[in-house]
Amino acid sequence: MANNRQYRRKMHQKVDSMPTSFSGEFGKIIKILIVIVIFFVIFYFLTVYILKKENLASITDNTPAAADIQYQEILAGTSFTKEDSHYLVLYYDMSDDNLKSLYTNMISTYEDDESHDPIYTVDMSSTFNKKYTSDKSNKNVEKLEDLKISGPTLIEFEDGEVTEYIEGEDAIREHLAA
Repeated sequence: MANNRQYRRKMHQKVDSMPTSFSGEFGKIIKILIVIVIFFVIFYFLTVYILKKENLASITDNTPAAADIQYQEILAGTSFTKEDSHYLVLYYDMSDDNLKSLYTNMISTYEDDESHDPIYTVDMSSTFNKKYTSDKSNKNVEKLEDLKISGPTLIEFEDGEVTEYIEGEDAIREHLAA
């Protein structure tokens, strides 16, 4: 029996000292999973950091701005059909900054007078108004088809009919100042 007892002790020690394949493989799997999780966490935070940095640099305000509707600038084709009974229409090339500044100042001075008639402007550099530009103007305009503008021109309308045709900067300034 003693021999049997020693044999069991020896076997028990061998079993205790024997590495089990289950505990070793389980440990390796846990270590690999921890490394993978750490890798994804680092990758996630780097991605978030880089995207935030790019978003801050490329933020644009996409909110639509309030539409600025102005009724003063019209197309030459509507010159004869305004609802006002008495009005002025100033035709000039708005692509020329000097002319635009000059006539904008003239118009604002004219509009400062409380008893002024409505005044409209027509941009003769616009492609929509090109068919009304000409080398020689037609001062005897009776209808839209006869309208030919060769330079800065102010036309006074009464009930859709031309009452006065004024050409040139000085003559326009004088008429608007009166």
